[in-house]
Amino acid sequence: MTELKLPLDFERLPEFWQLKEALWAERLKQPTPEPPTSDEAQAKFCEGMAILLWVRLWVVLGYLARVTSRPGWLNEMGVRQLNGGVLWQLDCPPVEMLVRGTLLRRLDDTSTRPSPGAIAPAEPRPGDSPVPAGEGYLCELFSKTNGHLSGTFLTKEERGNRRSLAERSKHMIAAEAKQQGFLLPPETFRTRTGDVMDKTAVERSMVLIITLDRLLKRGQRHTGTFTQGLVADADWVVRNTPQEHLAQFYKWLGERQDHPATPKSAEDVLRDWDATVRVARTMEGF
Repeated sequence: MTELKLPLDFERLPEFWQLKEALWAERLKQPTPEPPTSDEAQAKFCEGMAILLWVRLWVVLGYLARVTSRPGWLNEMGVRQLNGGVLWQLDCPPVEMLVRGTLLRRLDDTSTRPSPGAIAPAEPRPGDSPVPAGEGYLCELFSKTNGHLSGTFLTKEERGNRRSLAERSKHMIAAEAKQQGFLLPPETFRTRTGDVMDKTAVERSMVLIITLDRLLKRGQRHTGTFTQGLVADADWVVRNTPQEHLAQFYKWLGERQDHPATPKSAEDVLRDWDATVRVARTMEGF
């Protein structure tokens, strides 16, 4: 079972004090109860409500983090759960109170929207955008303490292993590419324009295909699946993509091999190369 992390000293954090003050200010707007209550009783009420709101927010965000893979994001569904899941005695809805208490930030407020680095999971990736801009609310404190709840969360070691897979396997892949090249009929190796590939183009195209297979955990490819179209697509990519950019793309793809949006085969990657590499380039910065 994945643990939900709640700061042990959350009742001493600035956000908790500001939430209590916001509750106190809203409480003062309500009609005076009969009989009148003391300031001490009012303070205890506000503290209890602040604890209830905080814990309830943490539970809702915990469920959402598993569903959306965006820890700290409170979407429309979460807003309904939070506003409808608390016995409330104030006119101001619970979510709005959490905004006033600075525990939540509206994502459509550009003056308070945090930078991508501040809202990424525990191990932020360059260029990641964990929440859709302008949609819902964000709890930065939750995203920093509960990034592990994301469905796509990787430890530092796991990320390192995945991102280095292509580099660590390059000699083995090169040997397999050369061997497979000799097993295929010569007519397989033609460019998109119909020209016959030279030895270097053959090897580089085969290396690209086999590397994509390894990154996507496809295992060793059967000789019959190296089609002329697949090889021509690989040749076009190799000719039009700098090697350093391919190396960055391999890191990006290896890290995200299990993501539902990731292409599942070399054919898929190469068929939609421009769109796929555009996403990788944005996220990796190459």
